[in-house]
Amino acid sequence: MMRRHLLSCVLVLGLSGLSMIPVAGVTVESRAHAVKGIELYRAGKVDSAISEFRQALELDPTNADYHNNLSTALKAIGKTDEALKEAQLSVKYRPGSSVGQINLANILLQQKDYANSEKHYRIAVTLAPKNVDYHLDLAICLKAQKKLNEAEQAYRQALKHKPKDVVTLVSLADLLRERKSLDQAEKEASLAVQFNPNNADAHMTLALVLMDKKQDAKAIKEFETTLKLKPDHAHKTYITQYLDYLKNRRI
Repeated sequence: MMRRHLLSCVLVLGLSGLSMIPVAGVTVESRAHAVKGIELYRAGKVDSAISEFRQALELDPTNADYHNNLSTALKAIGKTDEALKEAQLSVKYRPGSSVGQINLANILLQQKDYANSEKHYRIAVTLAPKNVDYHLDLAICLKAQKKLNEAEQAYRQALKHKPKDVVTLVSLADLLRERKSLDQAEKEASLAVQFNPNNADAHMTLALVLMDKKQDAKAIKEFETTLKLKPDHAHKTYITQYLDYLKNRRI
């Protein structure tokens, strides 16, 4: 979820390299610090990037992009309280930025402030309704609050814009399995496997659903396919245990 939202863009990559996008009311000097900050961030020099973003803000303290970039960098080194303050300032100065809203929502979710996190996810979704990732993030927030019906709606909204997205299909199947809607869960997991036969997680999710439905032979096949595709799967231990259980259940 949090893996997708990059720094606010004040640069474009042109034929001659990086060039700044003019921003009304922002000084050339502050943009220079912002550009340097982004370059340092991309190079993994986060502390130095933070220093540049702070210098940019000293010159243009109400620039929403600068606050959002600083927030992103602070979050990267685990300073979530400071990151939250910067994210709140970014949204204050530009409430219509979906990037700022999603960054703030992600930090709030990390802090388990689910109500406020949901509020800002919904704003982001309203601002950028075709952004599949925003719908997925909202669904995760809703699921954490056990709002499973609303979470399902968020997943289905994502699928409206990207119907073959395997991550969304697997997530939806997992939610439907949790709700014991096993036929629907099998349908979504099967679609995920159909759209990407090489996705190990899709096969694992389908296997879990089939196991719940006591279709042991099919479940065994899907678990075995999961390990064939990804021998070092993060859930390898559990998958092996499930396979042993299913094979013993069939005796």
